[in-house]
Amino acid sequence: MLARPQGMAPRLRSVLVTVLESLLRGVRSHEGTITRVRLGPGERYAVDAAAPVVLCGTVEGALHVDGALLVDGAAQAAGATAPPGGVVVVRPGPAVVLRAGASGATVVVCGYRPRDGGARLAAALPPVAVVEPDAPDCVALLRLLAREAGRGGSAVVRDRLLDLLLACTLDCWAASRGPGRPGWSVALVDPVVGPALAAMHADPARRWTVAELAALGGAGRAAFAKRFRELVGSAPLAYLRSWRMAMAAEHLADPDVTIEAVARRVGYSDAFSFSAAFKRERGVAPSTVRA
Repeated sequence: MLARPQGMAPRLRSVLVTVLESLLRGVRSHEGTITRVRLGPGERYAVDAAAPVVLCGTVEGALHVDGALLVDGAAQAAGATAPPGGVVVVRPGPAVVLRAGASGATVVVCGYRPRDGGARLAAALPPVAVVEPDAPDCVALLRLLAREAGRGGSAVVRDRLLDLLLACTLDCWAASRGPGRPGWSVALVDPVVGPALAAMHADPARRWTVAELAALGGAGRAAFAKRFRELVGSAPLAYLRSWRMAMAAEHLADPDVTIEAVARRVGYSDAFSFSAAFKRERGVAPSTVRA
């Protein structure tokens, strides 16, 4: 259930969806929490960031964010406001305080607790981001969760609603151009780097070369590698290796999948070469992660 923000070219939209799907693949809420909070005018609410990701949605009124926002890669004092239908995305770490506007606010606080994939997802998020209510689907889900809060209904239904809200919210956030936009989404819309990022996420097991990745954006190797490092913060093949190992760590959590099978899934021909690469990247052997 991915919304389509207005004004985005279809090709760029397709690239964004590819990477979002790879980030969310296998990530499912497990025993998530939903709390409805009514705040009086100017009243504050401290966000408990105990869950890997916390979504704070405004059902009525506006919320001011007092904390640290990531703006163009640098932490700045938050001066952002989430209007009705907006969502504040928080990952563990910062002390974030929400403050209701002059008319008060009704807030739904959703603690998103995935069984697997939480570390990979949280690593892709800034400490705090404010998402505008750009998609009617997100607003409708927020209102549905507000009604669900406090009912004591099915935990499975609650978790699936949280999955939908997370996907819809991250879709709008990654496509935005405001504060808190993730660095990888900036790179995605770059005509040189974007096609390579999308290709690596779509087929991480392929033995990509820098020349192949550069050709996807119509650039030479040197120009592509320089541009990739500027936007993403690492060399192309280093980024691919890091992404493969993040996926491998999740596969290793499944005791029914052998290390040999994990190696093949992330592009290695045998368990030995995979284990060596995993230890270089993560500092521990795959068998240690599995233990």
